[in-house]
Amino acid sequence: MKTKQWISYILYGSLVTAVFLYYLFPSETVKNYIVSTVTDNNPGINLSIGTTRIGFPPAIRCENLAVSFKDKKNSALKADVVKVRPALMNLLAGRLSLLLYANVYEGNVDASVSFENRMSTEGPMEVIIGLDNINIGKCSYLRDASDRQIDGKLKGFLRLNGEHDKIMNSTGNAEFILVDLSIRLLKNMFGFDTLTFDRIEISMSLKNRILKMNEINFAGKQVNGTLKGNIFLQRNVTQSRLALRGDIEIPALNRKFSTFLTGTLANPIPRFM
Repeated sequence: MKTKQWISYILYGSLVTAVFLYYLFPSETVKNYIVSTVTDNNPGINLSIGTTRIGFPPAIRCENLAVSFKDKKNSALKADVVKVRPALMNLLAGRLSLLLYANVYEGNVDASVSFENRMSTEGPMEVIIGLDNINIGKCSYLRDASDRQIDGKLKGFLRLNGEHDKIMNSTGNAEFILVDLSIRLLKNMFGFDTLTFDRIEISMSLKNRILKMNEINFAGKQVNGTLKGNIFLQRNVTQSRLALRGDIEIPALNRKFSTFLTGTLANPIPRFM
């Protein structure tokens, strides 16, 4: 038999296999398995998925995915589409690594999760997340956790090394940029009930449950300045303690202040000198 005929048969067989996999894919079984696995290993989380199906190259595609936390059942982190696939080259080398892509709040998330132990999801892992054009104003969980409306677009990256059940004890670093940010204040400050920023740049690192804010630069028509310091992480992230200091300028008042920010993420307390 000629080589061309062999190639034709192989291609035909591959195509037929792909079609059968696509149409006979047990989507409900896979969806239920994903939900039960995630919730069994994370008792504080609720996960719901609209539909699942197989994608090509080999990937699991989930649509209308929502993650909520049992202490805040009425708010959730949502994604229109999430695709997960193995990194084939790492898999051939005996290392399990997953690649994730998601459409989230009008933006995109690209992530990878690489496990250190051979062919196992237990033990140390490295997580790398890239964010692009995320509309944080659409996130109900952020609004409910902060107890205020926050709008703006987010991009940046995050890298963590640790274990999935000990995230607070991980090490890592991140850089984020927020543009067109507005934060509704719980009480009036300098005559403002909402603070707006053209741009905020954040550089941070994590070690020993301390989130070190290497630099926060913010600029806008209302306020400009810089902050540095630490955030001492708690299991309930919104109750993490703040210890930040820096300098701010209020153009409308033609004044500059030294600033100290204490309290918690949910209830920051600024002091000016």
